[in-house]
Amino acid sequence: MTWYQFWKFLHVGFAVTWVGGGAVSQFYALRALRDGSAERIAQFALDVKWVGDRVLVGAALGAFLTGLTLVWNAPFWTIGNDWIVIGLVLFAVTFLTGALFFGPEAGRIAKQLEAEGAASPGAQARIRRLLVLSRVDLVVLFLIVFDMVVKPSFSDGWTIVGALVVAAVVAALLVAPARRSFVAAPAE
Repeated sequence: MTWYQFWKFLHVGFAVTWVGGGAVSQFYALRALRDGSAERIAQFALDVKWVGDRVLVGAALGAFLTGLTLVWNAPFWTIGNDWIVIGLVLFAVTFLTGALFFGPEAGRIAKQLEAEGAASPGAQARIRRLLVLSRVDLVVLFLIVFDMVVKPSFSDGWTIVGALVVAAVVAALLVAPARRSFVAAPAE
């Protein structure tokens, strides 16, 4: 095994944990939401916060750092390759969204649940909104996977546009049903 293969193994392992964790969380979210129990939804939200803080953030940083290590150790890749630039931009979008919005909002929800209980309508609405927005974030994660596998260049305009259009359609399909329920719900 070469050092490149070792770092690639770590990189893929971190990415699988990060993307897979996000995907599995959405399936558990669907089960919790379908159940409809305020207690189950609240416990799910607290569990996701716990896993996010302790596993997914580390996996995201691990994927990023091992990805940089791969570029530095490979004579055939440079930080300026188009697909690497695209990947870094998408990583920045999802990581900053997590650090600046998802993480803090999950913390606020946890405090609200502690203060008001699982049946708090405000906390329940915030959990549902966060779950919907996290679906869009998951689409961005799959765009990163697409970028890492396909390795498009900026001259592959239709490949990039096609991926963005598919991602936008998928995100809209994932968000639209929940958005209708938010619009129909009475304001607090």
